[in-house]
Amino acid sequence: MTSQGRSSPLLKARNIWVVYSDGTVANKGVSLTLYEGEIHGLVGENGAGKTSFVHVLYGVVRPSAGEIYIQGVKTRIASPQDARRHGIFMVPQHNVLIPTLTGLDNIRLSNGAEAVDRVYRLVDELGIDVDLDTPVERLERGMVKKIEVLRALATGAKIVILDEPTSVMSPVEVEDLSRLLKTLRGAGYSFIFISHRLDEVVEICDRVTVLRDGQVAYSGGVDEVEKLYRLMFRGEEYLEASSMRRISPMLRVFLGIEGNGQEELARKYLSGSRGFTGYVPGNPYSAMVPGMSLVDNVRFRVLDQDIDYEGLTLRIVRSYEVVARDIYTPIDRLSGGNMQRFIVGREVELSEDRCVLMYPTRGLDMRSMALVHRRVWDAVERGCEVIYFTEDMEEALMLGGMISVVYRGRVSEPVSADEADVDRLKMLMSGIGWS
Repeated sequence: MTSQGRSSPLLKARNIWVVYSDGTVANKGVSLTLYEGEIHGLVGENGAGKTSFVHVLYGVVRPSAGEIYIQGVKTRIASPQDARRHGIFMVPQHNVLIPTLTGLDNIRLSNGAEAVDRVYRLVDELGIDVDLDTPVERLERGMVKKIEVLRALATGAKIVILDEPTSVMSPVEVEDLSRLLKTLRGAGYSFIFISHRLDEVVEICDRVTVLRDGQVAYSGGVDEVEKLYRLMFRGEEYLEASSMRRISPMLRVFLGIEGNGQEELARKYLSGSRGFTGYVPGNPYSAMVPGMSLVDNVRFRVLDQDIDYEGLTLRIVRSYEVVARDIYTPIDRLSGGNMQRFIVGREVELSEDRCVLMYPTRGLDMRSMALVHRRVWDAVERGCEVIYFTEDMEEALMLGGMISVVYRGRVSEPVSADEADVDRLKMLMSGIGWS
């Protein structure tokens, strides 16, 4: 059951405007229609207005103008509690389940015994493969996300907003989640699927809305990745970058889901360097000092009277397309994507013989990812070894270099990106095929 041929929307947001108190205009007349039994993609580059829009639907942000209709009835959603009463639930990007409890206990704790019965009926009726009896901390992330989706439905939700649900999943886990969503779609549930991975949007979603500069650039049928990319960015930087794969032993790419021994491997590379080694941790925001200016956030990393800090900061801002009033702007005044690009740029530009980057593009849009990749290769070409960690197989292949898979503390033999066997990489990431 999909939206095709249906005339009565389950949800309709019309002409939504969001203007924040500081004058920032996040949404400019955004409209979206969601039908029963539909998976609707929502895409756009960092800062395009996706988060503000879904926060309006979930009652986190009050719109400055616009209307929301649920099953044809004009509805005011003043809080997340309001949203849930109207059958809307949002699953955040990062896991919010209590790790020491089982999936079943998490559902019972959040929603009571009646919700547990509802989940059991759903699992039995639809034949859903899910582990509800193991503590969450012992489960793979794909299984945890399935539990979070079922927890949302246990509240009685008919509409589930999924914020970057596949960002930390292996390819096999992505395929498993896709099957679950399509099964639930067939049972009449509807999803708003937020993602930067356009190939997944094409594969999973029925229709898509593209936001650009706070406005709807396109809303309709899902088409090929290249078309969606051009709608998002008005350019071809990502496509050009992906067709210019390079190989160098100076770029070591470690592919694997976080938590498989990457931290220990990173420490090994950090301890074996001669000069200043740049380092972007898994949480890049932990590598900044809030309230301190951009230039002082560069200065605190390394004190050297021979460095022109103002000039270096300005170069980082320009090279990494950081949007800031000036280099004396407090770093925490920047948007998340701009902060992340600045931190990555600082570490790469300060590095001498080695730079260690832990998931530097996680959460960034495709255009920003391509930009970081170009700057990584600039560093390699000036003689800096780059140790690059990623959870995204497609990113690893596009970036180039020598790829190794990391799984439960084991590291596979490196293989050049142009000779890599995609199926074998998927198997190794999922724990299959290790001798």
